[in-house]
Amino acid sequence: MNKIQLIIPGAGRSGTTTLYSYLEAHKDICFSKIKEVHYFSVQELYERGEEYYHSFWKNCDNTKKNVAADTYLFIDKKAPKRIAKYNPKMKFIIMLREPVGRTFSGYNYAINNGYLKKEISFLQSIKNEEKLLNSNIGIEVQNNLCNAYQSLYYENIKYWLNYFPKENFLFLKTNELKSIDTFLRKISDFLNITEFKDIDIEINSNKASVVKSKKMQQLLLNRNTTSRKIFRKIVPQSVKNKIINSGIIDKLYKINKSEKQLSKLKISENEIEFVEKYFAKDLELLDQEFNIKF
Repeated sequence: MNKIQLIIPGAGRSGTTTLYSYLEAHKDICFSKIKEVHYFSVQELYERGEEYYHSFWKNCDNTKKNVAADTYLFIDKKAPKRIAKYNPKMKFIIMLREPVGRTFSGYNYAINNGYLKKEISFLQSIKNEEKLLNSNIGIEVQNNLCNAYQSLYYENIKYWLNYFPKENFLFLKTNELKSIDTFLRKISDFLNITEFKDIDIEINSNKASVVKSKKMQQLLLNRNTTSRKIFRKIVPQSVKNKIINSGIIDKLYKINKSEKQLSKLKISENEIEFVEKYFAKDLELLDQEFNIKF
């Protein structure tokens, strides 16, 4: 099969689900059978090799572009080198949302899904990030707890540019979704595919809905839980592959979601002032080098 030609590495809570929905509906695009494989970020999965990775696209037509979404990648320091080795011509679409809003939305998500205790304040969660980034907790947990670091767009983009040229990236801002025709035209031009036409889909934003069971959510999302570690040791890989291919994990994830929306936590003026200062230099450099403003 063709190698994967495009990856959507995040940043999370920035409209990546909406982008995914549009691309998935395009006749020239083929996504993996599960939304995020996490092959380049999770050591155990990476060690299984390309044959394992490609198995998620085995039903794709070779005339289409194979595309992967993986929100772990944006802050993963191992992934860019691994991807460059796999496909040095890889392209990337990165969704960027105004950093204060994205960070606070990520904080809400972490509380709702059981990554953070509600007693931990927004500012305390940011102050905890440096220690977490230098720990061995795993990229999946860092992805859900280091929300301010994910919003340091310039710092993270510059790291990726050590491995890929600037022209391999398309940077899109969440507010560009308001002008959807222009938004989609940028994508079709970047990927050299036909324009998005006659795509009649209902786009639902990835709202921070309440989960019915935080324990279940952690079992589904966190590979480092005791239950998941035991499962990996005792269950043969062939059985695990059947479970993945059955789609039951995605079904359980949907079943565990409640239609009730998460009570919106309010960000204070002091918190806004603190976070704006935190991002000030990064945003200045982002504007200077990439002409990206919020």
